[in-house]
Amino acid sequence: MKRAILLSCAVAGLLALAYAAGPAMLGRAAEPVAGVPKVDVKVLPVPANAADPNGFVALLSSTGAPVAMGSTGLNNVSIGAPVTIQGVPEDAKSATAKYQWTLSKPNASSAILGDATTGAVWFTPDVSGIYKIDLVATNASGSSPMASVQVQAGEYIGVEAGGCVNCHPAKVAEWSKTKHATKFTRDIDGGADPATTKYNEGCIRCHTTGYYIGASNGGFADVQAKLGWQFPSLESIKKGEGNWDAVPKELKNMANIQCEACHGPAKDHVLKGAKMASSVDSGVCNQCHDTGGSHIRGSELRNAKHSEENSRAWTYPTGPSRQACVRCHSGEGYISFTKNPTEQASWNNNAEALSCAACHDPHSEANKAQLRVGDVPVEVAGITKNLGLSATCAECHNSRTVPADALKGSYPHYSAAVEMLSDTDGVDYGLAIPNSPHGSIVGTAPVANPNNPSAKLFLGETPGPCVACHMWPVSTDTKDPNRLKVGDHSFNALSPDGKVQYTAACQQCHPGLTEFNFPAKADYDGNGKVEGVQTEVAGLLNVLLKAISDSGIRPIQGNPYFNRDDLAKANEKQKNAIYNYRFVRGLENMDGRSSAIHNFKRSVGLLQASYRDLTGKDVPGATSVLP
Repeated sequence: MKRAILLSCAVAGLLALAYAAGPAMLGRAAEPVAGVPKVDVKVLPVPANAADPNGFVALLSSTGAPVAMGSTGLNNVSIGAPVTIQGVPEDAKSATAKYQWTLSKPNASSAILGDATTGAVWFTPDVSGIYKIDLVATNASGSSPMASVQVQAGEYIGVEAGGCVNCHPAKVAEWSKTKHATKFTRDIDGGADPATTKYNEGCIRCHTTGYYIGASNGGFADVQAKLGWQFPSLESIKKGEGNWDAVPKELKNMANIQCEACHGPAKDHVLKGAKMASSVDSGVCNQCHDTGGSHIRGSELRNAKHSEENSRAWTYPTGPSRQACVRCHSGEGYISFTKNPTEQASWNNNAEALSCAACHDPHSEANKAQLRVGDVPVEVAGITKNLGLSATCAECHNSRTVPADALKGSYPHYSAAVEMLSDTDGVDYGLAIPNSPHGSIVGTAPVANPNNPSAKLFLGETPGPCVACHMWPVSTDTKDPNRLKVGDHSFNALSPDGKVQYTAACQQCHPGLTEFNFPAKADYDGNGKVEGVQTEVAGLLNVLLKAISDSGIRPIQGNPYFNRDDLAKANEKQKNAIYNYRFVRGLENMDGRSSAIHNFKRSVGLLQASYRDLTGKDVPGATSVLP
């Protein structure tokens, strides 16, 4: 008892002290104690974009115009070009008070670090060789273990002079057929339409190899300066011929987008056996495809869920224990899957978000738009139709099941978009389930450019339904705050903040449409109201969910949406109903909204059919679409 009284007195004393100190002390959580920091370091990719905070700019000797230059983020770098190194905290909660960088370099080098006390540091390698950059981060709790990165600096040699074909004949043969291999060659003679070309010397930073003004590195700008070659006038380019033929042989050796543009300089690799570098990180592509103006692919992709590196989609279903998942939940996993779609053990299981190179093969023009999969998906059960450019999307946005799997207790994966758009899948109970026309008409032929009817969108190729809707071209208004957040390579039909519904693609057939939840033609869920198509499907999902629950299968939050013990005892009718419920619902937070757009009639028909089979009657008060 005395102990309790003493404790009460102590508490009362603390409260009195708190009131005396003022209200700020009451309820204030203890200050978190920062742990010893843990950091990693990486070479930072830099786009050739003057607006990028890590960008570097030089002036053209011919015109004095500024030109931004970029870097790949690989650890194989050019001498004479700045290299940016970033310190990356492994624990964002670990407060870091101070960074201390050090540089180890070849004996002949005079390179120095920039401000060595910030989170990112840069230096310019000046001789070939190995440079080692170390970082120690310190806070009040102590210092981190040293983190280090090594970079190999060297000179360029060119695909011809370097004899890349001798060791890599297949890759060189593939690459030589791509547009990368002839970009400068074509555009200096006017490109596809010489009369309208605006090609200028500022473009060639990304259309040649090793282009760093002022660097004595064997790259295009270096050879150009030493030869005194002058870029041709626009008038000459508009004539459409002769300029490429006039380029000196030594300069042609560094023209176009060669191996070294993406893998780093190779002179020491060829002559001394130094290692080259390779990465599927989007930073390699973004050195040229995120330079601003009309080159905004990288900025678009950063707004896509595909590139959210810390998302559970890219961190959880990976590793050896999730080998079946990595075909779609790892960038490198997807690449290895497309090469060996039936050999699961060969798939790369590293955790990695999707990047440019996951979907596009930089070496090969075998498929349209250099996609790794073209026209017909390589491994989607029951889908044999030509999906054009959307075949790549179909590889992952499918149910992974067929209706017969329901009786085995195997249910659809989260996204069944391709089946919905292909008018297939779902337990149909032998009924003729109706389908909306999207899958049969959207993206089934090249699409005219609404701003230029004589031109075609999507490279003039058949886009398929996914590309036609989710990659509709973005606004050209650079002041539009959603320009990079919807359409094109953001893949977003809904802006990340949920405020903008990008209906531009829909308006080609539905003029004036401003929202996806447009009015349905009848009351399909039996609630006495005619609502939007997405609302009707969500309502039907709830009706079927209650029927499944009433039959003895308890719903739960999250995957698999129903109690596992109940699922193990489910009968045939319950399993079929659960299959259709999951097929239409998709991701938990989508509640069937995607299915309602992809194939409204099929969504309604399958849900109504399951309700009828499970309960023995039609949905009360609803307009039925069933025969």
